[in-house]
Amino acid sequence: MEAIFLDFDGVIVDSIEEWYHIGVLAYHGIDKALHDNQHKELYKNNCHLLYSDADEYCLLKALENQNIKSFTKIRKDVNQKEVDSYSKQFQKIRKFYQNHHLNLWCGLHSLTDYGKTLTNQKNTKNYFILTRKNMEDVLILKNHFNIKIPDLKVFDYSHSVKYGGKVDFIEKFLDNNPDYNKAVLVDDKIENLDKSSKVKCYFASWGYGKGNNEFETYTDS
Repeated sequence: MEAIFLDFDGVIVDSIEEWYHIGVLAYHGIDKALHDNQHKELYKNNCHLLYSDADEYCLLKALENQNIKSFTKIRKDVNQKEVDSYSKQFQKIRKFYQNHHLNLWCGLHSLTDYGKTLTNQKNTKNYFILTRKNMEDVLILKNHFNIKIPDLKVFDYSHSVKYGGKVDFIEKFLDNNPDYNKAVLVDDKIENLDKSSKVKCYFASWGYGKGNNEFETYTDS
């Protein structure tokens, strides 16, 4: 039996509006937050650069300097204490929204076209979610959008980190669950994909990633 593991952000749910909205508040402060459509468009157009909190911080810093080409140097020289401060503020603001304005927070997200197919129970047999996102955030959104993948089939950041990466985690999952003899991973970040004899990796072309020339593009069939 085949297990199908799906990334969350970019594959099932489009979270870029939330990243931008909260990121701007965390970076500039509530009193100085921007309302600039061009700034937002540049952020969205370069979201393929984002893989970590440090990437988000550095992209906002490059946009503040009005020079997106400076991203690479900013990222290389970034001060980790600044990143940690940004991350802490980002999580604080996100938690505030979840606790006091949950509908507004959920409204900053939307289902991808592929994600919409997962609201039908018949399309989710043997499906799992494997994400670098926090478990609580995923479960809130999964249940808000009525995605028919059980909570117990969601694996978050702690799982992929513990095993060294998503493919490593899935290989270990197959070893521990003999009912499954093979698996598929669908992700929009090539950083999460790897060659494996046990796991077939597919690139989700509709997500945030770019630059894939190694992995087959996923088509739901």
